Amino acid sequence: MAVNANLILAVEAIPMMVGFLLTLPIGARLAPLLSKTWPSLGSVRGRQIAGLLLVMLSGLIVSAHTWWIHERLSQLGGDFCASDGLFSCDDVIGHDTYGYAPLIGLPWGLVGVGVFTVLLYAGLVLQKEPDAPNGRRAVQAMLLLTGGGMGVILLLVSYEIRIEKLCQYCSTAHLANVLVLVTSWRMWRMMENGTWSDAARPDPK
Repeated sequence: MAVNANLILAVEAIPMMVGFLLTLPIGARLAPLLSKTWPSLGSVRGRQIAGLLLVMLSGLIVSAHTWWIHERLSQLGGDFCASDGLFSCDDVIGHDTYGYAPLIGLPWGLVGVGVFTVLLYAGLVLQKEPDAPNGRRAVQAMLLLTGGGMGVILLLVSYEIRIEKLCQYCSTAHLANVLVLVTSWRMWRMMENGTWSDAARPDPK
């Protein structure tokens, strides 16, 4: 069962990997394969926004799956991705204490769903109004959420150290948060140094 769980996770992480590659210079080499279907990929800014949305979507999917695993373990018990090795999402997600966010008492997967839903909404606002004040505020919201998320990630890693198990689903959601933070920071710098509008120009032929 652990192998199947890991294969499912690998599939769910594909949009995140493709999306982040699109935000990098190598994205210019990938764009011609897709730009006929998605013309927005023909510019640096278009690739960054599209890639960011893919990363957020992947984070949302993985978080939703994490929540599903938690509910399954809570109601039915059993194993989903338990392992005798270092990685075991069951031991972390299904933990009676560490499987819930402090103070609010919600499963971490549900918290992740909420965060990535807000991030995805902000990303769609940016896509619709990249040059408007709302687009700028959307990037600020992304920075605020993902920057604050780094503290949460450190807390969750400390839980994993105490349990002596790592949750592969949790780590993938953490990676999505980091990639959104990195990409939104790059976008913010472009807005600040005045290159954001220039990045919307089509790639040279």
